[in-house]
Amino acid sequence: MHDYVIFLHAVDAQTARSAAVIRDHCAHLDRLDAEGRLIAAGPFADSEAGGLIVGSFPDLQQAVAFAQSDPFVKRGYSRAQVRRWEWSYPENGHLGIVDPFPGSHPRFLNSLHLRATTRHFSPRPIAHELVELLVAAALAAPSEFNLQPWRPVVCHSSTDRQRLQRCCRDQVQVSAAALAVVCAVDPRVFEDQAPRAADELILHGERSPEQRDETIAFIRSCFVNPQDSAIRNGTIFGHQLLLAGLSRGLAGFWLGGFDQDALHQEFGLPTRAIIAGVIGLGWPSELNHPRPRHTMEQLVGWGHWPGA
Repeated sequence: MHDYVIFLHAVDAQTARSAAVIRDHCAHLDRLDAEGRLIAAGPFADSEAGGLIVGSFPDLQQAVAFAQSDPFVKRGYSRAQVRRWEWSYPENGHLGIVDPFPGSHPRFLNSLHLRATTRHFSPRPIAHELVELLVAAALAAPSEFNLQPWRPVVCHSSTDRQRLQRCCRDQVQVSAAALAVVCAVDPRVFEDQAPRAADELILHGERSPEQRDETIAFIRSCFVNPQDSAIRNGTIFGHQLLLAGLSRGLAGFWLGGFDQDALHQEFGLPTRAIIAGVIGLGWPSELNHPRPRHTMEQLVGWGHWPGA
């Protein structure tokens, strides 16, 4: 996703716009907002100059398509002009004087300190398209040997969240969230996918073809306790899902209180599946601030156990 600014230049500032076209324009913006992709929108103080929309789009073509489908543009009230938008922050040297590292976001590090557990949400839904983006981001999380053992169960509908709540000791935040995801892992992957993981290492030059059997055996030996490995990998997936939500203005929680047997039965999980936790995400009904954290001196040891 990239940020784009859409200038809506007034074709004729003296032409009044009907209530219907204004309503349609607002609905157009609401759809973008429902997907978590609307950053800002509004008219300039000088009405003759028109207005602008700032939003996130996969590419320029889709930003242009959104601009051209705006009711103001379609009805001839405005002329659209689309430009890539770069935010100015000290971290990026104010618009790229200092280049950030490839793939980095200049404010990501600061955003991590804003995460706070939230259990109270507004009834506003999360669009299906945004859910897919969030899950895709979580699936990009690291896993041991790139085995990707996650098999998440996404509960997006109200019915599915109610089903999940009953399996989570009836904790109401599960259904109150607009999205809940069971972070399930298939430990069979550790055994079955070891040959593919070995071939991947060989392909990237990290192992030689002659070491294939040895590498497969080594990978499998790393998972002698598959439950621990499953929980580690499932936790990484869940945390990345929380951070993906944070990047879109969503808040959430990590839940570990659930009935394993009930979850397996209710959602058809195979007996081998291991559940690392449940993630809930939604639009917060109020702004939660992070709770006090222990200091680095209390928690961190440099080359030895903390406090030793």
